[in-house]
Amino acid sequence: MAIVIRNNGGKWQRATIVKFADEAQLQELLYKSPELIPTSYDEDEPAVFIREAGLSGCGYTDLLGVDAHGNILVIETKLARNEEIRRKVIGQVLEYAAYLWRMDFEDFDALFLKKTERHLLDLLEERIPGIVRDEMQNAIVRNLSSGAFQLFIAVDEMNDELEKIISYVSSRGSGLRLEVLEFALHQSGQIEIIVPTRYGQLSTPDSAGTTPPVKTIEELVATISNEENKRMFLLLLKLWQDAGNPVKTTRIGVAFQAKIGDKVRPIFWAYANNLQNALGEISRHGAPEGPLKNYRQQIGSLPGFNPKALSEPNPITKYSNISEDEIQKFVSFSLELVNDWRSALTSMPA
Repeated sequence: MAIVIRNNGGKWQRATIVKFADEAQLQELLYKSPELIPTSYDEDEPAVFIREAGLSGCGYTDLLGVDAHGNILVIETKLARNEEIRRKVIGQVLEYAAYLWRMDFEDFDALFLKKTERHLLDLLEERIPGIVRDEMQNAIVRNLSSGAFQLFIAVDEMNDELEKIISYVSSRGSGLRLEVLEFALHQSGQIEIIVPTRYGQLSTPDSAGTTPPVKTIEELVATISNEENKRMFLLLLKLWQDAGNPVKTTRIGVAFQAKIGDKVRPIFWAYANNLQNALGEISRHGAPEGPLKNYRQQIGSLPGFNPKALSEPNPITKYSNISEDEIQKFVSFSLELVNDWRSALTSMPA
């Protein structure tokens, strides 16, 4: 079916199909827009990717990534006009998986270090604020050991033979997570449109690759063995919720959020032993420069808080370094930022 669009109530226009120049163009599209790649059966979670990871003896992966839960993603791109899209690409992506299977974490990390000059956990911590490094590394090690990878073949156009193979694999319940992602590119004037389609998604992942469930607040509190840390954690919750703001639990902590315009944005996170500012997220989502600068300075001036709050995107502060009074001031400063952010939106011209 044709894609038809219009701009601000104007005339409807048919978008034309645009062919990718080559597979490198499709690879670059996914590398620069990783949000197009579904991760952990949740299409909204971030991940870190590298291009052309060299696997000795079997070539180079187009994209190799790790998501927010330590799941490992392998992506091979193929265009419809490439004859390898039918059978050879299946063997190719399985060969990459077999090479990664049982790889040591240090060797896996070296693939990212070679491409980015940074360690994998550092890349993940920057991209995904709030990760617990030991838990993340353990998850990656488990997946490397078990071979529980997400394997994707990214194409511009699905063909019958490949669809039949993928349908067969996904129907067998073998636990092999092999999917095809089709990205049809259309254009109308200066507007480009990507229409993604996903083939072969499993309804239930195997136990080796299952994402740990989100915990309730009560379950998270129960994991905090240190009574003083627990008291700080509960104080943060009370102060934030009493101000009428939402919180969202994850498998490892709580995101303290605020309604900004029509969006809910993270302001900071709290975990069993520490809290972490979302300064990078706040800036990325358009907080006004003046209030954000003031907020950084306020945090940096609090005893026990890391002075690097003035420059780092997501600084971490341990409960053991701060007092109840500083927690209250921290929440007060955070609420002040939220109010300034909301005021800036309402004062903008329509």
